[in-house]
This record gives sequence, C-alpha cells and structure tokens, in this order.
Amino acid sequence: MYGQKTRRAPGINAFKCCGFLFSLLLRCLAVAFTLTNGWANAIPEDAESLEPPEGSLTLPSVFSQKPFAEIGGSYEHLTNGYTPWASQYLDVTVPLHSQGLVNVNILNANRFSQNDTAGYLNYAYPFRYGVLSAEGGYTVNPQFLTKDLYGIGWNGRLPYSFNYLLSARTSQYLTGDTQTINMGVDKYYGEYRFAYTLVRSVLDYSERSWLSKFQVQWLGESGHKLGLLYATGHEPMVVTIGNLSNIDVVTYQADGLYKINQTFGLTVSLWHAVQGSYYQRNGGQLGVRVAF
Repeated sequence: MYGQKTRRAPGINAFKCCGFLFSLLLRCLAVAFTLTNGWANAIPEDAESLEPPEGSLTLPSVFSQKPFAEIGGSYEHLTNGYTPWASQYLDVTVPLHSQGLVNVNILNANRFSQNDTAGYLNYAYPFRYGVLSAEGGYTVNPQFLTKDLYGIGWNGRLPYSFNYLLSARTSQYLTGDTQTINMGVDKYYGEYRFAYTLVRSVLDYSERSWLSKFQVQWLGESGHKLGLLYATGHEPMVVTIGNLSNIDVVTYQADGLYKINQTFGLTVSLWHAVQGSYYQRNGGQLGVRVAF
C-alpha cells in the first residue's frame, strides 16, 4: 500500500530529480541538433528552407501577441459514486517578443472532498531553430496535485512546415514520484494543425507506461480556434487520496477559443475520460480571456 511505503530521503530525491532533468536536457538538445542539421542537409533545393535569413530570428506568433489574462472554472461528474470535481483558475501570459514569454497559472482544485491550491510558472525563449522552455510548480498542502514539479522542453522547426517536441518533467507527489518524457511531431496544412505525441512515464523509477495523443486543430485568421484530442494508453495518476497508480486511460476532448473582439474572448473545453476501472469523468471548462 502507498500509505505504508518507506519514504526516500529528501536529499536523495532532489539529487535524482536534478540529475534526471540535466541528463534529459542534454539528450533533448543533442537530438534537436541532430534533427535540424540532418534535415537541413537532406532537403532538396526547391523545398521550403529550414534556414532563416542570416542574422534574423523568426518568432512564433505567440511571442508577438498582446499579453492576456484568463479566469475560469471547471466541473466534472464522476461515475461509481465519487463526488464531483471542480476547479477555479487564473492564467496570465506575457509575451516579451525576442526576450521570451512568461506564463503564470494559479489553480484551486477540489477532488475527493479535498482542496488543493497550486501555482505554476513557465518561461519560453526563442532560438533560431526552435523554442526552449522551462517550467516549475508548487502545491500548498497537497492531497492529490503534485507537491512540486520541474520540467524542460524544446520545440524545434523542420522543413515542409513540420515541427517536433522533446520535453521532460519530474513530479513529486505525497505518495510517490513520476518522470515523464514527451516526444511529438506536428504538421500545418493551411489553417489546420495535426499533431501526435508519445508520452513515456515512469512511476517511482520502476513502473513504466506509454500514452499516445492524437490532435487536430483549426486556427482561424480572426483568432478563433477549435481542437479535438484523443488519448489512449497508460499513465500514472492519483486515482484516490493516497493512491498514485499506473492505470488505463482513454480521453476524448474538444477545445475552443472564440474571439469576441480584439480584447475579449471565451475559451471552452468538453471531455469524456475513462480512468481504468475506477470511474469515468464527464466535464467541461469555461474561461474568459482579456487582452491588455
């Protein structure tokens, strides 16, 4: 039982987490360098060039948009007699153009008749061949959210409007630790984006699992967005208080952003998720976005 397991010394946990992230960062950068240079050498002369003009930095549009704040909440109905879940959040994104992008998220979540409050910070910096990001999070008196988490990621550019993702995260819960690696690729066709991500998770440095995510998005010229996500596989999660386990997961989700005008927008998410034999979750999220 998780409640009876012997806890590792905090110093050992911190050492393992730092070592894991550092080694994954080196691997991500090595793979990124190999991919970008290998593709650049292999593409024909008439193909879309991977190389930006000399001395220039091509910024993704997210780095040049207006800063915005979003406030909202979610509600989920659970089967098998479990109490509903609910949450409230505040999300602030501040693009800094060539100096990067800062995102801060405050989350208050109620699950299993318990309440957790957490804060998350993400910083992304653009380079010539992609974007390097770092994230961190901390929960006050955690019951089911991560006590703390740290992560790094690299989003790289490839020819023919392809992009790739390499990221790693380590998370500490009250009853165990998880390490996650994301490996993904996406492709743009006009206003549409198609993406696939393979997620490799390790629970307590021993139990391994895989999860696949398939996503398609429509990105309108006026800023409207609509996306569909399907995920299937296994991943570690807190299924009840004190029970962090690898379980079967199937998720169907739809997301949308409706721009009312240049200042205000509405975000909506709807999902159906199967969490092994424990329960099914049917829920939605609504948010109001304000640019400033």
